[in-house]
Amino acid sequence: MTAVVRTRYSPAVLEGIAAGERVVLRLTLARGDRAAVTDAAAAALARAEELSAIAREREPPDRPIACQKGCSACCTAKVLVAPPEAVRIAEHARATLPPDVYTNLVERVHTAHERSRGLTRAERIRASIPCPLLDETGACSLYEVRPIICSGWNSLDKPGCDAHFLDHTAAMPPELHPQSNEVALAVLGGLIGAAIDRHLDARPLELHAALVIALADEDAGERWRRGEPIFDPAIDREVSPH
Repeated sequence: MTAVVRTRYSPAVLEGIAAGERVVLRLTLARGDRAAVTDAAAAALARAEELSAIAREREPPDRPIACQKGCSACCTAKVLVAPPEAVRIAEHARATLPPDVYTNLVERVHTAHERSRGLTRAERIRASIPCPLLDETGACSLYEVRPIICSGWNSLDKPGCDAHFLDHTAAMPPELHPQSNEVALAVLGGLIGAAIDRHLDARPLELHAALVIALADEDAGERWRRGEPIFDPAIDREVSPH
């Protein structure tokens, strides 16, 4: 019989977090300036990081967090983002990377997209396609603007990560610190909900496909905010079939 784990992060608390972030981020998206989309994504990631850290402090894991810089086993998994996140990652890359590094990043994104297009979550893991945002050391080259889903991934089992994502000898993913992961996902839910409240298409996007679009069009954020279906090709049909 499985023991019941008591946690202060009950479904009701997580729903409250999502609802609160939804209100705050809706106000950001309602602004008329160009930076509203990326500011909403930035605020959501910062909040996810903050709440995840608080969750680890209040309900510490029974083992140390195994994730370290350069450990990229899980970076072969399918990653979903809300449209503002894709826009922010692309704009940050455009503004901060040297031209040759940026060009190389765009090429890696296109290559990863061609290799991963149409694959399910399970097929992606078996294909072992590395995230195009990784640098030569295995670290995230755009860590400060990484997807919220990535920020909430707190593995407690490095060998389990390798077995599941790299060696494909373990069917189940490694154990995570659930509370810090769940609060990050609650914030992501708030960002998606805020976009829905603004009558924007907030269906989750597959990261590679979304970056192909956002990197190719400097006005991607504005076009999305105007209601154009610019990200339609990147909608993850495994999660949002309709």
